[in-house]
Amino acid sequence: MAELNQYQKTAVNTATAMELVLMVYDECIRSLDKAKEAFKLEGPERIEQIGNHLRHAQDSITELSISLDMERGGEIAENLGRLYDFMSNHLSRANLKKEVQPVLDVMDMMVDLRGAWCQVAEQAPMITPEPPAGSRGTGRISLAG
Repeated sequence: MAELNQYQKTAVNTATAMELVLMVYDECIRSLDKAKEAFKLEGPERIEQIGNHLRHAQDSITELSISLDMERGGEIAENLGRLYDFMSNHLSRANLKKEVQPVLDVMDMMVDLRGAWCQVAEQAPMITPEPPAGSRGTGRISLAG
């Protein structure tokens, strides 16, 4: 386990800004998948696991949201911010009402957004993303060219 932790730290410390963004998306999607699976459980661990995984996904969404550079990202950053707010609220509803459908909805959106970021990464010379907060760098994601 300690080796895996060290590997993850090294991966984060050596990642490009775009790779860091994709890592946050991947982490969120993994958490949503675990939450989806937790809905199938029975007993008291069901509620605890659903809550834990949804909170972790919301933490990832918050990380993406606070990393947006509204000044340089313009309308795209504003739209992403609103979408992240919607997703976080949708997951709160899923947790409160123990409904799986909002989790599936957010997972679909996150997978689509991750795909869009992969396309952005292919055009990286034209786009200057900055790493998410808490990582190396200034903590802003920008889509400005």
